[in-house]
Amino acid sequence: MKTSEKREKISKKTIQRLTMYLKCLEKFSPDDYISSEEMGVLLGVTAAQIRKDFSNFIMDLDSCIGIRGKGYNVKCLYEMIEDILGINKQNNVIIVGAGKLGNAILLEGDIEKPRFNIVGIFDITKSRIGKEYKGIKISSVSDIPKIASEKKIDMAIITENKSIAQQVTDIVTQSGIKAILNMTSLEIKVPKDVVIEHIDLNRKLQELNYWKEKAE
Repeated sequence: MKTSEKREKISKKTIQRLTMYLKCLEKFSPDDYISSEEMGVLLGVTAAQIRKDFSNFIMDLDSCIGIRGKGYNVKCLYEMIEDILGINKQNNVIIVGAGKLGNAILLEGDIEKPRFNIVGIFDITKSRIGKEYKGIKISSVSDIPKIASEKKIDMAIITENKSIAQQVTDIVTQSGIKAILNMTSLEIKVPKDVVIEHIDLNRKLQELNYWKEKAE
């Protein structure tokens, strides 16, 4: 099976675990070595699962294959996972929605630079347009196509009111932006060639409450 074909079958959970592995490696010196068993203990994942996840990207990780008795070189493994996730480069991001949530992400969010560089914030409310937050001027949603043609926008974070979330998302996708993080409670629809992730706080609270009830 070709590497590209194999990658198409990789599950979301595998990619989620890769981000866990990356976070784990940040705790170590670049010159250290770490085994799948050691990572497994730290993360609550079996060593077999870690090795299976890495086997999906064997071409990428070939130079980091574990050394018997030492494990993987931390620096090499970290860089390879960064490359797999596409965060070894700058990704330009826009925020659509300059309300409380949008501003919180811009002003206090834990978005890592230079991996993710917020280059624009947009809103439909006239009273907000023209204001500046953290050096970024709020523009009209109608300006998204223009900005998208001037700058390479890799993804958009949707924080607008759910009543207009689909409308602004349509503008985003029609502007050629292919990745969206939806932080509204609306199940936004996008074309097949656009990837979207939904973060619904109400659903997460419901899930959390289930585990809380079960633990009591």
